Amino acid sequence: MKFKLFVLSVSSIGLFFMSTVHADPIEKTSDVISIPKAMQILEKGGYYDFRKIKVVREYNEIEVDALNKDGHRVEIEMDLYTGDIMQEQLD
Repeated sequence: MKFKLFVLSVSSIGLFFMSTVHADPIEKTSDVISIPKAMQILEKGGYYDFRKIKVVREYNEIEVDALNKDGHRVEIEMDLYTGDIMQEQLD
């Protein structure tokens, strides 16, 4: 009888440990600027009429289609962490 109780206890403990799930660590995104913050930075730089805002984590950048101060449609690449404009091309 004690043996059966021991086997049941061990199997219950085994099931408990088998059902425990360990998730991957969550990536910290607090250093990444938000889309509204990126838009504020661009508006202060004279950009307006935003058409596309795309976060490209692979390259650590934000791609934005907008109009520049002169009214030309441009594609802007911003640093995802600092908000610095890395490149501006006429679209």
